[in-house]
Amino acid sequence: MNVNSQIANRILFTGFCERTYYTQELYDFWVDNYADPDVLFKVKIWGKYKMKYKWSDAQTDQWIKENLEESKGFDVNGIWHAYDWGSGENKIKPMNKMHEPNLDHIIPSEQGGDNNPGNLRIRCRRLNENKGNTNSDIERIATICDMIDDIEDAESLQAVQEYINKMKDKI
Repeated sequence: MNVNSQIANRILFTGFCERTYYTQELYDFWVDNYADPDVLFKVKIWGKYKMKYKWSDAQTDQWIKENLEESKGFDVNGIWHAYDWGSGENKIKPMNKMHEPNLDHIIPSEQGGDNNPGNLRIRCRRLNENKGNTNSDIERIATICDMIDDIEDAESLQAVQEYINKMKDKI
């Protein structure tokens, strides 16, 4: 079974565990909202990121609302990568880093970026790791060129070319 199917067909852990639901309050939230297809996303943001970044309740609710659609996953060249928002007993194992969501600083912390919700977006772990702390266009171009140089598959190179041509039309 592929990762997308595993995520879609997962049976959620029904017991309380701090690694899975963080707090009794979030566990109770899960119990009350288990049918919500976005409940694990909401639990993860409230349980991990709200505490990590010291967001207020209002900031957390607003960030969830603004990022709900993006929280589902992303498409790369026609291949869907659903995000696995599960923690602890609800996490799909082994996890493919393309399906593991992270919150990415748009302006990296090391370059003065803060932890306010407006500076954070959802990216898969692999893309977030590859981006590193690049923030200037020169660094981005160098990273993209280096990655393109490593592509060996002709169809993948063609897909990159098509994407670049599509982007030209937007400029």
